[in-house]
Amino acid sequence: MIYWAMQMKLTNKIPEMLTGKGFPINRAIDPEGFMKKTFPVTLGMGILLFVVGMIGALRVLAFYPMADTILMIALLVALSFYGKFLLKAQKKYLVGIVDEKRNNKTRKRGI
Repeated sequence: MIYWAMQMKLTNKIPEMLTGKGFPINRAIDPEGFMKKTFPVTLGMGILLFVVGMIGALRVLAFYPMADTILMIALLVALSFYGKFLLKAQKKYLVGIVDEKRNNKTRKRGI
């Protein structure tokens, strides 16, 4: 993920791993907005995965199984939130689908 984030930042192209295989990026609504929105989160998620992977590989928490379990659960939660974030960004910036629930709330408040 760190590689994909850096590739996106340096080449100004969206990696296929962030959009899905065969997605026509040339027909995206706002690819620059997608890259701007997802770069920091993708980089952060990549760093988190790297750190947790190193902790597991070096068996830092081998004597603390409860801490290791909590770390894995936290990683699973973080990955779930990242997946949800990425799907929303894909819908908004690449496909052009706007969240109707958010628009309805905004209209009700008069914003």
